[in-house]
Amino acid sequence: MLEEIIAPLFTTEWGRRSSFAAIIIFSLCLLITVIEMPITWYEDYRLANPKIVAKNTQTAPNQTMAFIMKLPDQHLFGASDTNLPITSLQLHLIGVVESSPESASSVIISEAGQPGKIYQIGDSVASGVKIKTITRDGVILENGGRMEKLPLSRPPLTFQGMPKNLLPGE
Repeated sequence: MLEEIIAPLFTTEWGRRSSFAAIIIFSLCLLITVIEMPITWYEDYRLANPKIVAKNTQTAPNQTMAFIMKLPDQHLFGASDTNLPITSLQLHLIGVVESSPESASSVIISEAGQPGKIYQIGDSVASGVKIKTITRDGVILENGGRMEKLPLSRPPLTFQGMPKNLLPGE
């Protein structure tokens, strides 16, 4: 039975052509793999040994090490403020002015019932509390090395009954 299936691959013209095409495709895949292998190995070597390779490139080892030291502070999918605890400080976020360069954004925060003051990223609000990030709906504060969120308080929406029909006769 198996011989009846395999025999046409070698005895017919169509079988010989398709076998030859399969051998050519396999050979091309093998050739591409052999060519790409040293390139991949070299790139892996450069990633594993930045000090050795940095001598031959324009990138200084200090820049590479500075980048590596910043990696633990980075977020995998961007900064997320959903899991941050809300600050227990006596601060009240009055308003947010968000700007396209984030460094130009500002907020109005009042401390312990005082009149609000304008702050930007990097400013100190209270003793040892710095503004880390300004978002559309709040501020992320750095309080003694811990990140906390100061949300923008908004009054709840209230509705005054069903809306009236604007079309006459309905």
